[in-house]
Amino acid sequence: MDIGSSFTYMFEDESWIKKILIGGIVSLVPIVNFAAMGYVVEVIRNVRDGRPTPLPEWDQFGQMWMSGLWLAIIGLVYFIPVLVLGCIMFLALGGFAMFAGNGGPDEAAAAGVLGIIPVCLGCLLVLWGLVLTVIGPAIVIRFAETGQFNAGFQFSELVSIIKVNPGSYLVVLLLLAVAMVIIAPVGSGCIVGLIFTQFYAWLVSGSLLGQLAAGSVVRSADVG
Repeated sequence: MDIGSSFTYMFEDESWIKKILIGGIVSLVPIVNFAAMGYVVEVIRNVRDGRPTPLPEWDQFGQMWMSGLWLAIIGLVYFIPVLVLGCIMFLALGGFAMFAGNGGPDEAAAAGVLGIIPVCLGCLLVLWGLVLTVIGPAIVIRFAETGQFNAGFQFSELVSIIKVNPGSYLVVLLLLAVAMVIIAPVGSGCIVGLIFTQFYAWLVSGSLLGQLAAGSVVRSADVG
C-alpha cells in the first residue's frame, strides 16, 4: 500500500481546490451531505481502478447523493441494535431506581437483578461497537464494489475482504482513526478550516479504502 499517496494524491488534481471546496461545503449541510459520502465512494472506485486522477467531477451529484443515502441507511440498520439495547438499559435503570428506593427485601432483590442488566448490556454495546469498527471498512468497500444495498450485509464477503490481507486491513483501520479522529476535527475552530479538514479526511479515507479494494479478491462484475 502507498500510504503516503493517500494524504497527497488530491493535490495532484488541477481542480483540487474547486473539488475540495465543493465537497467541504456539501459535507457540512445535513441531508445534502449524502452526496459527499457518495463522492467518497467514487474516489474508492477510482483508486481501486488505478486512475491517475482519482478525484471525480461533481457532475453526477444526484447519483452520488443516492449512493451516500444507501450507505447511510446501511449504517442506520447496523445502529438499530444500539438503539434497542440503549432503550432496554434505560428501562432497567429506571426500574432499579424505583425498587432501590422502596427498601423492602423483595424490592432490594429486584433492584439487584435490574442493576446487573445495564452492566451486561453495556458490555454487549462495547462488543458490538468493536465489531462495527472492524467490519466498517469492509462494508464500505463491498458497497463500492456493487453499488447495492444488500452488499453491506453479505457477511461472508465482508469477512473475505478482511482475510485477504489482514495486515493491510489493520493498518487502514488505524489510519482511518487518525484521519477521522485527529485530522477531521483540526479545523473545527472556524468554519473555513472545517470545510477543508473534514472533507480532506474523507478523501484520505477514500484512498485507503480504494487501495484495500484493489487488493481484494472479492470483486463483482456488476460494479456501479
